[in-house]
Amino acid sequence: MRNNLISGLIFSFFLGMSWLTKADLYDATLAYQNEEFTLAFSKFSRLAQLGNADAMYNLGVMYLYGQGTEQSAANAFAWFSLAKEFGIAEAFQTAQLVLQQSNDQSGLKDFLKLQKSRLSNTYLLDSTLTKLKQHSTTPTLSKTHDVLPEYPDEAVRQGIEGWVWLEFDIDQSGKATNIEVIDSYPRHVFTASLLNAVEKWRYTGSKQAHTLIYHFATHKDEQYRETLAIQKKAYEKQLRQNIDAAERGVAQVQYYIANWLSMKEYNAYQLLRYHWRSDEPMNELYLAAAKNGLDLAQYRLATQLINAGAHQLGVLWLEHAAQTMDIAKYRLATVLLNTGEPQDVPHALQVLIEASNNGHLRATLLLVNTYLTRLSDKAQAKAWLRHGLIIDPEHPELLLLLARLAENQAEAKKLASQALKSASQRNWSSHAIHLFLQKLAN
Repeated sequence: MRNNLISGLIFSFFLGMSWLTKADLYDATLAYQNEEFTLAFSKFSRLAQLGNADAMYNLGVMYLYGQGTEQSAANAFAWFSLAKEFGIAEAFQTAQLVLQQSNDQSGLKDFLKLQKSRLSNTYLLDSTLTKLKQHSTTPTLSKTHDVLPEYPDEAVRQGIEGWVWLEFDIDQSGKATNIEVIDSYPRHVFTASLLNAVEKWRYTGSKQAHTLIYHFATHKDEQYRETLAIQKKAYEKQLRQNIDAAERGVAQVQYYIANWLSMKEYNAYQLLRYHWRSDEPMNELYLAAAKNGLDLAQYRLATQLINAGAHQLGVLWLEHAAQTMDIAKYRLATVLLNTGEPQDVPHALQVLIEASNNGHLRATLLLVNTYLTRLSDKAQAKAWLRHGLIIDPEHPELLLLLARLAENQAEAKKLASQALKSASQRNWSSHAIHLFLQKLAN
């Protein structure tokens, strides 16, 4: 009788999962429905480590029936209990039914304590929204020269809105260097326009890993205002489709909507805000997508938390994003190296090497500087310099570093001259190169 009751609870709950947490459970759920239990178990396990309560509940189901893993009442009880603690009230009754059927109730309770200790980082991840509310973000850098990006004519004509997310360094002249496109929506529509503008910007002071998310909203152009009334019906239809997708649990759409909710000037904002009325809909949606394994959302939360001073929590999200994103590997290594703890250096080197082997230039630069300044290993530094110059043969910083490692003055001068020429062509600061050349002349 109890087994039938448990089965009924499982299926009724599975059909009514909260849209905020089921998004990328889709693949795992599909694998489960196709009886690919080993694959489903693996996917649920990873999502559970991210604090996904639905994945925890489903792990309880699989342990209860021995699907994709050995049957275990202790694990079933533990995961049902954890699902309840992470927000699924219905899981408590299921856990109690498992407990009542056990001949070793104290053993199950002891095992639950062990599992909770193993999920200490997951409990911390679940405090993300609280930490974001507690901490204020750091002020953005000020510009000494600014140019508005041009809104592409075709985007204006079609009423397309979107954003571009960049990260870059800032050199001594205040210019953005080593620019990376982290994300853009729609793909390739606004990226060139923003890059052209950023090329002309100048900032006060230098700063590594500066994040910029620039939003393109059609209110900035009067031409679209004239056609907005005509396009409004089709526009609202598209938004309704996106709302439906988010509620069905599509993590990518949750992430998109979070970005739209971050900008009141979007034409989409009011309609979306009417649907998501909570105090923190943007961060709630980022967190939902992050818990469902979307690396962009994980990295977005990580950068917000680190910039806001919630260092430990930001690093945990970085660790997850770094499994698939080279920029996250780079940022994680930067944070680890800045702690000053010797035990963090091997981990930092590992992720930098992974990113560098994938062609990530900033990771290669950091790797070279780490071998030079922290480890005094010129052989490794030179090897990774050569690797970096395969990625960008005329990169001024790489050429200058290679000049510093040159075996004779003539070679050093030649490389430094190449660095100076390249810096001039890119309008990068040449201050460090001039100092090096002056030192050679003396």
